[in-house]
Amino acid sequence: MIRGLKSKIKNYLLRHTINEVNVTSTNINISVGKLRPFPLINRYVVFKDRQSGRRIEKKVNGQTASLQISELQDVSSMGTFDVYLKTFLLISNLKQRSKHRKKLIKNDYEDKSLKIKVIQTKNNNLSIKVDEILFHHKVVDLKALGGNVSIQGQLVANKNIVPDSFEIIFIRRDNKKSHSYRLDLKSLEHNVYEYFGILPIKKIRQDLVMNSRWDTVIQVRDEHHTVIQRELVNLNEYREFPREEQRYLFNIEDEENVLAFYATMGIQSLALWYTDKAQFEKTYNIAKGKSIFNDTCEDEPLDSKMVFFESFFGKNYSGSPKYIYEEMLRNEKFRDYTFVWSYIGNNPDEIPGDPILVDREREEYYRYLGKAKYWVNNILFPVHRKREGNQYLQTWHGTPLKKLGFDIEIEGPETLARENFYIESRNWDYLISANRYSSEIFGRAFKFDKEIIEKGYPLNDIFYANDLSEKIKTIKSKLNIPSDKKVILYAPTWRDNEMVGSWKHSFNLKFDLEQFYQHLKDDYVLILRMHHLVAESLHIDEKYESFVYELSKYDDIQELYVISDILITDYSSVFFDYANSRKPILFYAYDYDLYRENIRGFYLNMEQDLPGPIIKTSQDLLDSILHIENVSKQYQAKYEDFYNTYCYLDDGNASKRVIETVFD
Repeated sequence: MIRGLKSKIKNYLLRHTINEVNVTSTNINISVGKLRPFPLINRYVVFKDRQSGRRIEKKVNGQTASLQISELQDVSSMGTFDVYLKTFLLISNLKQRSKHRKKLIKNDYEDKSLKIKVIQTKNNNLSIKVDEILFHHKVVDLKALGGNVSIQGQLVANKNIVPDSFEIIFIRRDNKKSHSYRLDLKSLEHNVYEYFGILPIKKIRQDLVMNSRWDTVIQVRDEHHTVIQRELVNLNEYREFPREEQRYLFNIEDEENVLAFYATMGIQSLALWYTDKAQFEKTYNIAKGKSIFNDTCEDEPLDSKMVFFESFFGKNYSGSPKYIYEEMLRNEKFRDYTFVWSYIGNNPDEIPGDPILVDREREEYYRYLGKAKYWVNNILFPVHRKREGNQYLQTWHGTPLKKLGFDIEIEGPETLARENFYIESRNWDYLISANRYSSEIFGRAFKFDKEIIEKGYPLNDIFYANDLSEKIKTIKSKLNIPSDKKVILYAPTWRDNEMVGSWKHSFNLKFDLEQFYQHLKDDYVLILRMHHLVAESLHIDEKYESFVYELSKYDDIQELYVISDILITDYSSVFFDYANSRKPILFYAYDYDLYRENIRGFYLNMEQDLPGPIIKTSQDLLDSILHIENVSKQYQAKYEDFYNTYCYLDDGNASKRVIETVFD
């Protein structure tokens, strides 16, 4: 009882929000809001050094606490300070961690000798990171030397500090494996040093997994062997990159593969990429395309009646871009518009309306992208800028179950992609959302504060088409699915923990296919729609060819939804869209506990919120299919609640509403 009372008092006294963190050249000023009144009680903002545990406390006067930067530096010149709110009640010392709010107003500070950054921790708490810059470094010469790398540069001390050793470290992004090289260091003049040496690449050969990427870091130590500076190798003063392909500095090659050294976008740090020659050539062509895009933006006028569409990097004619496009074809208003589709799929003849088709690897892609006023995409474009007058409609591709973007706390390939998505989302003018739930997540996870079009998903218009029964017959006939067979669609997600290389994954069916074949082949066919990251690793015996249809590369999954009678999935967001069909959904989550705790994390409570059973064994999955009518009855009420929560805006007219919002 006493403990419960103390908790209530603590919550009352320490409930607060941090409204603003303003960092100047001398001070850190913190604005604290929503403090509840209590007589004779003072409150303090506490800055706790994460390494030493030492604290600095500053009294909140009115709604502001102020701290001199020199006070932080006296505690730690290179450290992270966690922020708390603290008070005293009688003999009790009460404190509570301060949260990093979505709407927090903040600014960082940087000069030649100091960086101060306001950061958000994995648990959404507020911290202040202080980095004293003791040295300024620049690369003077960098080149391939046989199968190795020669590097030379300068180190300039901001204070009278003598460096004892200098290292270059390669750090692999996906698993943080590292290899360090100690370089020669000599004094040139007062506070100016030269570093130079050869980096033998054979040292990291064993860890050059295909498509792995490596960051390059400098590390300076003092006479006590203590690290006194560590930062990415900066190429800003080494060379300018007026054309994007010039960012690729040089390659070290063998018969089949390439180790490319390049300058990253934005911060222009030195990075390494190990890949095969074909993939490198493809990426290099995209870099040349970006230069063509820049030239087009400078030299050619914007076409106010041109729309550029892309879905899943041009691999598919699908998703909301497809349904928006086809609605525009039906609208007389857009009769004189030029439509361009990024498409490298196998069925160009199935795209109606005779659009211009372009390939991401070709120059014309970037010329049209530079000319088009309107961009429509469901992932991201290869360029990180747009010109004045562009209107960019980001449709996205699903209602989120798994955590996205800046909500992901577990390191993996998705967290590595955050930077690209953040840069890309700065260009979005509109973002489509299927429901209020998605809008709240998208705004936070993508740090997006422009217009969210919460009017349903265009890609779900197909469920409400007047001629749906005819569409189903046509699709089944095209796929050679017998008209008398019912369809089971298996569409699982990929797993961040099944990587066998950077963006390369393994996958095996986790149910007994032979058992399914024997019990279901007379009444059903099974469509496999695997995530593109794992589809290539899946192999099905020819014995099952009349039962199993491997359609992972089929352009439009919406068409597979409407012909299916049962959906089996796990943690993929496909079930949000499929719920528009009102047909049964089974959640085959054989690794549920592992996935929930260690792989990505969910927004929903799967046990309480899903419109179907969570199934963990192959036998239970088969039994559920064989008794699917009983399962449907059991989950009827929950399914209805789910539909009303997430599908309430889908009615067949989402494409029309989006077009009315975006296009002049």
